[in-house]
Amino acid sequence: MKKRFNLHNIVLASLVFLLSVDAGAKEIEVSGMLRSYIGARVQEEDIPVTEQTVDLSLESWGDISEILINPYAYVAENGEVDMGFSEAYIDFFLPGIDLRLGQQAVVWGQAEGAFITDIVSPQDLRSFILADFSEIRKGVPAVKADSYFGHLTMEAVWIPRFVPTSLPGENSIWYVPEMTTAESADLPGYSLENSEIFGKISYFGAALNAEIMAGYAWDDNPVVTGAVTSPESRYYRYTVTGGSFSTTLGPVVLRGETAVYLDREFSALSSGETGPQFSAESYNQIHGLLGLDWSMLGVDMSAQYIHQQIPDYDESLLAEEITRTVTFRVRDSYLADTLTWELFSYLELLDLDEGTADALLRPSLIYSLEEGVELKTGVEIFLGDEEGRFGQYEDNTMAYVSVSWYF
Repeated sequence: MKKRFNLHNIVLASLVFLLSVDAGAKEIEVSGMLRSYIGARVQEEDIPVTEQTVDLSLESWGDISEILINPYAYVAENGEVDMGFSEAYIDFFLPGIDLRLGQQAVVWGQAEGAFITDIVSPQDLRSFILADFSEIRKGVPAVKADSYFGHLTMEAVWIPRFVPTSLPGENSIWYVPEMTTAESADLPGYSLENSEIFGKISYFGAALNAEIMAGYAWDDNPVVTGAVTSPESRYYRYTVTGGSFSTTLGPVVLRGETAVYLDREFSALSSGETGPQFSAESYNQIHGLLGLDWSMLGVDMSAQYIHQQIPDYDESLLAEEITRTVTFRVRDSYLADTLTWELFSYLELLDLDEGTADALLRPSLIYSLEEGVELKTGVEIFLGDEEGRFGQYEDNTMAYVSVSWYF
């Protein structure tokens, strides 16, 4: 079996572990999860996914510090072993400021199943977006500082080394030809000028929670340039600013989030002297969300409308001018919360004039066999226009079953 190790992560985690153990040998608390997952495609009548996952969490505490090491081992259907560290960091709790040093996943915003201001950590899309939301974010080497002033929290994040989004490999059922060019993009060099920086101010009140953020970052999506016959990809920077809020209106929770990406580069296609050419063109982009959470007859429900738009759009751009997505979630539990069913769905409105759309429906059922042991089964249903984000994977409609053991 082929083994893949990230030397940076191993050295970092080893250093964190050594720093956490003094002459008195502090206690280390171990928790984690073992999971076996099997997925079968309905139309293709094959079993393309057989995954085994081990995810551990090691924590230890000092008087003013805490460490967390989160190693994982993942065995894919082809027997390849992927080992690494999702997170490995030290927390220092100092007067007036908390510092976190090391590899960490940063979660911002109010969206569920969408990434608007939540862009500090890149995404792991090797399984498209079907992984648990908590597992999609990748850890990045960073320094994070938090300061507290009454109801306000100020947070700053410095990322010295850019980490891109992980895409499916060529043998994956989630791979599409456009990913070939993206994989060939060179990463920015390791230098101070190539680092990323983000800042956020949060307010936590009795009736309102709100955040304002800004950042200067690398776009996780590379831009295609050059001749159509020999295209190349390159990562570009952009500036982002935005915010989010949540408040309670009687029995309903209202959530909102928006971000403006300034001078973001997009691929454009035009005619050149030697033939069609790809180029990078700079445009602003707006991304926003409104969501509602409520409960009816004991059933938890959530709905979101997500809107993304490029003002001053030009027809030469390969990106869509507007994307409209609606999500809906409904969840309920029975038998003293040992049996839980859920439906989470995406509906993407592709063209309102022509009435085209595509969708992803994710019904699931979770049964607690005993404390810490869960059996989960469900279906990932892809529907709609083959040009859409979800419709292109219609042949990948899949039924699955998994067993997870938590300790």
